[in-house]
Amino acid sequence: MMMFQPVGGMDRIPYAFEAAIGKDKIIYGAKVQSLNNTSAGVSVDYTNPGGQTKTLQADFAVCTLPPHLAAKIPGNLPADVIDALKFATPSDAGKIGIEYSRRWWEEDHRIYGGITNTNIDLGNMWYPSTGFHGQRGTMVGYYNTGANARIYQALPPQKRLSRALDQGARIHGDVYRKDVAASFSVDWKCTAFSEGAWVGWPSQTDAKYAKLLEPTGNIYFAGDHLSHAIAWQHGAMTSARAAVTALHTRVAAAVAG
Repeated sequence: MMMFQPVGGMDRIPYAFEAAIGKDKIIYGAKVQSLNNTSAGVSVDYTNPGGQTKTLQADFAVCTLPPHLAAKIPGNLPADVIDALKFATPSDAGKIGIEYSRRWWEEDHRIYGGITNTNIDLGNMWYPSTGFHGQRGTMVGYYNTGANARIYQALPPQKRLSRALDQGARIHGDVYRKDVAASFSVDWKCTAFSEGAWVGWPSQTDAKYAKLLEPTGNIYFAGDHLSHAIAWQHGAMTSARAAVTALHTRVAAAVAG
């Protein structure tokens, strides 16, 4: 299995899309207030970072909001579509990055990348696969889900780090607590506009799930949650391609007809 990683981090992929599409066509920090089918197409009301309410009108819209959030957006989506969006169950997950001023895992233990799977609340620990023997390095101190994630979710950032260091020292010894330069933790259930790391479905063969694979008037739905690779970027891309292909086919047929 190939393990390619974008240089600079995974967000280099959306920034590459930004460069190809044009930054002037993207509105960052917009909060959707309503989503409606209209006689002419669609309308989307949103507030910009300055707090001003704006309206976009278009022929079609592709909604990629997490389904449990899309279900709460005011508009004229039919009740059965709202029920289908609510069918999704958001998952708990958390992660912490711990930066060290000494790459002790390489110098002391000859660990070069990879994962330690644990049976404690850390879940998984990840070691960097780049920058070998550099002056600094950042490892993932925990990547956990479910009940384990909720333990850290309830803590402020500094206590998340403290607990992660204590737990990690059970595996690596006292070196784990030394030379810590910085840390950053996230819990996606508490993150605005996500409110969950990813979603699960009680069934992906249920009529409710299938409802979202079809357009509702002029509104299409897409996202990793509408693929069989949930929580992965290629699932999001697969879903996006399916939605755009369906939209293209519809428009091409209308033009030809």
